[in-house]
Amino acid sequence: MTLYAILIASLLSLHAAPPAPPAGPPPVPFLQGRRWGYSDREKKLLVPPRYNSARPFSEALAAVVDEKGRHGFIDASGTEVIPPAYQSAGDFHGGLAAVRLKGRWGCINRIGAVSVPFEYEELTLSENGPAAAKKDGRWGLLDTASGVFSPTAYEEILPFSEGLARVRAAGRYGFIDPAGAEAVPPVYDEASPFREGFSSARLRMRYGFINLGTRVFKPREFFGIGPLGGGLAPAESREGAPDRCGYIDAQGSEKLGFNWSACGPFAEGLAPVRRITDGKWGYVDASGNEAIPFRYDRASPFEGGTAKVVRGSRTFYIDRLGAEYFK
Repeated sequence: MTLYAILIASLLSLHAAPPAPPAGPPPVPFLQGRRWGYSDREKKLLVPPRYNSARPFSEALAAVVDEKGRHGFIDASGTEVIPPAYQSAGDFHGGLAAVRLKGRWGCINRIGAVSVPFEYEELTLSENGPAAAKKDGRWGLLDTASGVFSPTAYEEILPFSEGLARVRAAGRYGFIDPAGAEAVPPVYDEASPFREGFSSARLRMRYGFINLGTRVFKPREFFGIGPLGGGLAPAESREGAPDRCGYIDAQGSEKLGFNWSACGPFAEGLAPVRRITDGKWGYVDASGNEAIPFRYDRASPFEGGTAKVVRGSRTFYIDRLGAEYFK
């Protein structure tokens, strides 16, 4: 589809109604052979497997990639509400999705109308705050409602999380507020986006947490601390358990023993962990009990009730009960 055709379609779509959210859980991406479709939670196909790639639903729309590598969006019935035409596409947040066309990023709304012109080298939407964007080689904040772009001197800006966005300056990390004012100075060697009121960070050789309320960094006696989820953060022990990880709380107390060789963050009550004996990934609950068996070569955190996993040559989704969505 040409840029002219997309702009015409955008004008026509101004009178269209956005898709209504489906009743009940949204369809799940389902792999059949080498093609993706969508099924319900009983694995009954709702959208035939005809796409090269498919992502979970967000705001009643799911991003898909057709056989020509073009990105678009479908609704729960499989209707291509926004036909595949883009080089890349992000999920919808606040009624908008970032999409790339002819090497430049812009935004469209849920009926496909262009709301932010295609003039950015990078563009990532935030759920609460302005978008992080790069234009003419400079990172800045983009107000998607007004279209005003405010360039900054930072080397990189990540999306906002809990009211602050991570930034990089001279290779170190800090945080800014939605007005672009510095909230946490960029002095950290590592820093994760804020979750549950804390950012896991590294200041020289000390790992710890930055408190969102006080903006104060407190070191903890662990290495490789990851982001909090459900009050637990993955971490590596400084002594006694080399190459092993477990989970601590924000105060630095050990909550789950150092029993795994790799640990991902908790999300929706489960965390992906890698077993020491055979390198297989599974999921544990907040008590450290096995919730989903260790049978995967890779595993990602849960989001919206599903998680992407890899077993052998197959990449597919599972739900929180361990049901696998492929055939």
